[in-house]
Amino acid sequence: MSSSAFPPGWGQPSGTQNGAGFPQGNNGRPVWIYAGFWWRVWAFLIDSLILTMVNAVLGYFILPDFKVQWEELPVPDASGQTVDVVDIAQHVQPDTISVLIPHIQAGNWHLPGLLLALVPALYFILFESSRFRATPGKRLCQLEVTTLDGARISIGRATLRFLIKALLSFPLLYIGVLMVAFTRRKQALHDLIAGTLVIRAENTQLVTFDS
Repeated sequence: MSSSAFPPGWGQPSGTQNGAGFPQGNNGRPVWIYAGFWWRVWAFLIDSLILTMVNAVLGYFILPDFKVQWEELPVPDASGQTVDVVDIAQHVQPDTISVLIPHIQAGNWHLPGLLLALVPALYFILFESSRFRATPGKRLCQLEVTTLDGARISIGRATLRFLIKALLSFPLLYIGVLMVAFTRRKQALHDLIAGTLVIRAENTQLVTFDS
């Protein structure tokens, strides 16, 4: 079977592809289909929903309680005297009024806030560098994060991938994410810098091509 018979997106580990991005015949080397833009969007939405629920539960237990205390501030009437709420209740004086000023008090939220901020980082880094090679959202969409050679990524590479995603790919108008739709191996900016690929896990297989 000639390589031109395969659709765009099929590929092999780095160094075994031709210029068009199609696999070359090579005696049963593994091939895969790169995960497209919308598959990755669906996986991210699932992960976001999971993280939202996790943070909501953790926040309920570790975030400090907020208390609102009200301070009564009398407003002078036409005669220059101040009238409080009790006076208004006892004497109907439409030209006088008191206002209540809320004061919100909370405990120390810096440490709980930091812990909640670390949850997404630990979620993506630990799952993607684990033997599953994917977050729960990616697993449900049958996606895997691998090195350019199809191997499991290390914690260091997963950390670099997350930091680039959080600091560059998303903040810069999502341009780093939209790159998935235009790069040859459907890599986002964080994939290009970290040297990773996102592939369809169910299509990873051994295939023999005719030369």
